[in-house]
Amino acid sequence: MFDFSYNEYQYFMERCPFTDEEIEILNMKRRGKSNIYISVELHISERTVTRRLQSIQNKILKEIS
Repeated sequence: MFDFSYNEYQYFMERCPFTDEEIEILNMKRRGKSNIYISVELHISERTVTRRLQSIQNKILKEIS
């Protein structure tokens, strides 16, 4: 889901109301990091990572629909 071009990334970053934490998670996910890795690095639960990814996905889908 988060495998898009640099131009698409810039488009979403400009138009979607991502929180700072969502941006950090999105960038880590784009670098291929696992949810467990992200949760450890950010000191949050894996469930929180999953919820943030769902929120990111919803914002992207809303923007392109």
